[in-house]
Amino acid sequence: MKVLFVCDGNICRSPMAAEYLRSRAAREGLSHVVVDSAGLLGIEGAPAAPHAVALLRDEGLDLTSHRSRGITSADLRTSDVVVAMTLAQLDVLARRFPQGHERRWLLRAFEGGPVPRGGAPELDDPVTGPMAAFRGAFGIIRSCVDHLVLHLKHAS
Repeated sequence: MKVLFVCDGNICRSPMAAEYLRSRAAREGLSHVVVDSAGLLGIEGAPAAPHAVALLRDEGLDLTSHRSRGITSADLRTSDVVVAMTLAQLDVLARRFPQGHERRWLLRAFEGGPVPRGGAPELDDPVTGPMAAFRGAFGIIRSCVDHLVLHLKHAS
């Protein structure tokens, strides 16, 4: 099962969520879960934001080798679950890649539990903010990904 996280630049939110899910899936024995991330802006080869790298390092996770990449049609064809950060991102995905929209959710759809719910809020981009903005975003990511792990366990 492949989970793809999508944001704009693929340097903050989606790589943090992907790295955290990789860690959680490994701890839970979900070896069949493959995790990736991509961005809608098509930025290629940029490292993760310094605050994201530092924050995840403090959490025992490593984003130093992450390099941004743009999303491709193959990403959508091969992903079982696609998780975006904003409604605008879901709209762009729907326009560019209309097939498979039933398996696309906002990250915060998982904030209340393992069953994704509609009407979820968006996750703001901390990219230009202070470390506190990254901490806040990662706190939300952690909670949502923890529930996503439960969702994936039931989907297996």
